[in-house]
Amino acid sequence: MGRPKKHELRCKQLNLSLTESELESISRRAEAFGLRPVQFGRLLILDREYEANAKTSPHNKFDRLVYGQLVRLGVNLNQMMRYLHRTGDPLPADLEPLLADIRSTIARMNADDR
Repeated sequence: MGRPKKHELRCKQLNLSLTESELESISRRAEAFGLRPVQFGRLLILDREYEANAKTSPHNKFDRLVYGQLVRLGVNLNQMMRYLHRTGDPLPADLEPLLADIRSTIARMNADDR
């Protein structure tokens, strides 16, 4: 299943010049929300609140950092699985313990939200 088509394509650009410290600040703030700097900047410029994950967004900084890392792990696992399916290679033996750790971390985070 592919990514859903966007109703309105983003085909225009707005280029900004930032100082090193400004870019670092934006990058840190974006990471705290689990976003890329460009996504975070778009939300700020358009004066939109971060509503996409309002219900599921982690509450404190530690949870946001763990959530961001879990998202990255998920992306990497997805890429690995796509590669394995394409090549027909067997699953690595150490994959299941890793998945069990990820599942338990997610379960703990969900239990803390209640």
